[in-house]
Amino acid sequence: MVLSLKVAGNGSNEVMKPKYHLTDPETHIYVGDNREILRQIPEGSVDLVFADPPFNWDVNYGVWKDDMPREDYLKFTREWIDACLRVLAPHGSIWINIPDDSAAEVVMHLKEKKMTMINWCIWHFRFGQCRNANFIVSKVHVLYFARDKDPTKRRWNPDAILEPSDRATMYADARTRKTQTPGLRVPLDVWYGQYWGRVQGNNKERRANHENQIPEVYMERVIRACSSEGDLVLDPFLGSGTTCTVARALNRRSIGIEVSEAIAGSAFERIKNGPARSLTDPFEGAIMRAFFSVHDGESTEEVIVNDVLREKFLAACVSEFKRRGLPEAEELQCNWALEALRKAGKLGRVSSKRKKGVAPNDADFARAKEIASALVSRCRATVDKTMCDPSLRQKFDEEARRIAPGFDVYLVRKAALGIRKRPGRHGGREDVISAGFDLVQR
Repeated sequence: MVLSLKVAGNGSNEVMKPKYHLTDPETHIYVGDNREILRQIPEGSVDLVFADPPFNWDVNYGVWKDDMPREDYLKFTREWIDACLRVLAPHGSIWINIPDDSAAEVVMHLKEKKMTMINWCIWHFRFGQCRNANFIVSKVHVLYFARDKDPTKRRWNPDAILEPSDRATMYADARTRKTQTPGLRVPLDVWYGQYWGRVQGNNKERRANHENQIPEVYMERVIRACSSEGDLVLDPFLGSGTTCTVARALNRRSIGIEVSEAIAGSAFERIKNGPARSLTDPFEGAIMRAFFSVHDGESTEEVIVNDVLREKFLAACVSEFKRRGLPEAEELQCNWALEALRKAGKLGRVSSKRKKGVAPNDADFARAKEIASALVSRCRATVDKTMCDPSLRQKFDEEARRIAPGFDVYLVRKAALGIRKRPGRHGGREDVISAGFDLVQR
């Protein structure tokens, strides 16, 4: 669907042209006063509005005056909010990123306009500006409003934003595996974590000459949760272009409005280049959900080396791929993706129960470590790759049986993983194995 804005008030069919434009999906960038430009957007045509307005903190935004008298600033705030509400679809949502000193006024105005608060979220960051007169500010309010609280009457996609539950990862609570989304939950209303800090300094997302950037993970959560592919996303304060950048990456159409031509031009360069970080992969989401549905409180490594758990995991992967319309994947892809999620910290602190008979002091396990040591010193693949790849794992097992006929190869696999973790081994690298018998890395 092509975006087309007509110039209002002159009785003609003249189309207002964007300053910058991209297709597939449609992305329009307009330069000017957002209150004027919003008048040209058809009523009820926008599925999602995200606004990160100037805070009136006397920041140098070039052509914008960021030190208005208080009443003038509040009047301006009400005007742009009303203009956004006019274009918002009945099923749409509006999100506003706002500091302490204006949050209450924004909330009251939205309620006066009969909007319903869905969440009052907090974006928490650790790198606040140092001060001595009061507590250091380490948050911004993230206000989420819609026309209807009923999730069936507004865009709401909880499955798209699920994350590991603390109960599942830290306590292996069996109750979390009996839910519709085993081990996973909708995020809490306080947002923090990796890549959620303020975008500044040497942060790879940092754009020179842009103030107060929003992290890409923040925008990804909002856009995934409250819009669908092909929907129209509006940002009335484009700034560094995060909203349109992420919207394009997620196949959403978008409109960005920026009062400064210089800032708009810089933002457009970023939008063309795409996100600085990789967004959440649907394949990763399927792997994560499959793992939490079967892991029974065990670690990722246990799921991979334990034949029973691994078969359950792979079956769950097949089910998730079908449910999401994803192509099938080989066992190596699934196992390796699970290990990558663990190493990236995306599975939280998954606790691991110890199986009876596998305690490190057991005689069987001591023998398993001897066998594993011999195999690890002669293997040409990494331990992780060997355990993830079914053909390499089979060769590993065959060698273990040749060294110790009748011995439980499961214990040898576990011991090999333990050797891989041993501090200082192989120069401190986690999973390097030296040359030896024919376990060739793919």
